[in-house]
Amino acid sequence: MTIIYKGLSPHDLGPAESASARSIDGSVEVTLHVLDDWHSPTLLAIRVRMPATVARALADQLALAAAGGEKTRR
Repeated sequence: MTIIYKGLSPHDLGPAESASARSIDGSVEVTLHVLDDWHSPTLLAIRVRMPATVARALADQLALAAAGGEKTRR
C-alpha cells in the first residue's frame, strides 16, 4: 500500500497499538502497529529507519512524555 499525503503535516496515522525497535546495519528500525479503521480493519505496520543518534534522542523524548502521561493518569 502506498500512502500519498496531501496538505500540511503533521499527518495523523491513528493510534499505535504496539511498537518495537531493532538494530539493523548500524541504524535503528522502529515499527508501529497502527489501527486504521479508514483503510483497513487490521493493524498496519509502519516502519521508520533512523540513525542511532536520532533514535537516542527519540528514546529520551518518549521517556519524558511517558512519565508526564503517567502522572496525568493518576
